[in-house]
Amino acid sequence: MALLASSTLIAITLLVVIPSTLADAKFISEVCDGISDRPDCVEVLSSDPRSVNATTREELQSISLDICTAAAREGEKTCEEEKAKHEHERDEKLGLALNMCSSEYNQAGHTLENARTDFGNHAYNEAARKIGEASLAADNCEKAFYNQGANNVMKQMNKKMYDRCDICWQLIF
Repeated sequence: MALLASSTLIAITLLVVIPSTLADAKFISEVCDGISDRPDCVEVLSSDPRSVNATTREELQSISLDICTAAAREGEKTCEEEKAKHEHERDEKLGLALNMCSSEYNQAGHTLENARTDFGNHAYNEAARKIGEASLAADNCEKAFYNQGANNVMKQMNKKMYDRCDICWQLIF
């Protein structure tokens, strides 16, 4: 009897949870329809557990802005970790490139915080402009390595930052 009751409870739970999860995935997919890299948009938004509870485009835009801001903070942290990891090499060019990147990512984080304020005030064009500005951290970091002739240890992080900012910009603009 207890087994039957447990099985029934599990079945009811699955009947309620699975359709709502599918509906949430469908909503995320619909919002990402206008994005140039739709599969990446779906993947990025789905990486944040709050996305499955989003019911409006504005909520997903806000989550995307948080994801973009987190990438900027992660970029700055990654620069510091790379500096520590390569400190013993005493590679001046690498150190200079990482210092430039760290500064770029730090500034991007502040710019995205300002974009958050604009977004909250429904100044979407201004928020999108600042998101575009913040995305330049990835480009400028790439250029720092190129200009220094140093091994680019930030390539993956720069791509991640650029992709997240691009998705966020497209969702908001």
